Amino acid sequence: MILILSWSGDETTDIIVDALHPVPVFRWNLDLWDQYEARISHEGFRIKDPAGRVADESNVMAVYLRKLFFNPCRIDVPAAGNAEAWKRAELEAIWLGMRDLAQEQGKLALVHPASTGRWGKIRQMRVAQEFFRVPDWWVIAGGRMDDVPSPVVAKTFTGTNIGGGIMPVQEVHPSKLSTDYPWFLQRKMTPASHDVTVAWVNGELFAYQVDRSLFEGEDVRIPSTTWEPLRLTQGETENITEFMKRTGYSFGRLDFLKVDGELWFLEVNPNGQFAWLDLDRKSGLIHSVAEAIKRVWEKNRLLHTASQQDHGAS
Repeated sequence: MILILSWSGDETTDIIVDALHPVPVFRWNLDLWDQYEARISHEGFRIKDPAGRVADESNVMAVYLRKLFFNPCRIDVPAAGNAEAWKRAELEAIWLGMRDLAQEQGKLALVHPASTGRWGKIRQMRVAQEFFRVPDWWVIAGGRMDDVPSPVVAKTFTGTNIGGGIMPVQEVHPSKLSTDYPWFLQRKMTPASHDVTVAWVNGELFAYQVDRSLFEGEDVRIPSTTWEPLRLTQGETENITEFMKRTGYSFGRLDFLKVDGELWFLEVNPNGQFAWLDLDRKSGLIHSVAEAIKRVWEKNRLLHTASQQDHGAS
């Protein structure tokens, strides 16, 4: 069995579950945590889903991570905190704990912590300059921003909800930003002709682009049928390969802007959404991800079978 840690609204998980057939899959949607029965202890873990199926350390041979996300909802977060924020933080700790346990047991498939440590956006941007063109960027926490040239876009470091949802990437003028908040700003690239995204799957590259004239705003996060496969140049392929080797990730989705035919690096997401790039399963991305997960499942299934046979013989 393959255990997938996800949330109920993740369409990428829906597609990957289908692609993993006929291997049995147990999906633990942590945003619906109270509909499951989960127990993790010194004896192992046991999770029972609403249908009565059980996943435990004896039948789970691979663990695949998707995003832990909660349906956007408006919650007030006073200075002293609140119960909803506390529950979400505790569930995130459980998600991370299950990830670490699977990694320790050799069962973590494809998406895992980088072997060279965490790659937050600050580290990404600094190192990416060795391999790509990178727009100027600033992280500002306190103080005036008069010296930051416009136009810029504001981004967030995390997917934390604020008010009714997550703040999208958007153009701002530095003089209009409140100094009561920290900011991650990046020079707006104009004119950019295309958004480009590249999925890295264990050394395989799957590149796609979308014409920026087909949408409004700065951030293209929603699936769109306008994304089309892109053939990278040899130099682009080599630079992406060397950068991803440097990070130590087995999976990642790199985002770029294309300006005058040249790629400008924006970020790498080590667990980004991707299934909408290959909905017809013609480019090979879905197949590559599913096969990477299956390889971990098959390896541990064989080890488990051999262990049982040795135990029976003794």
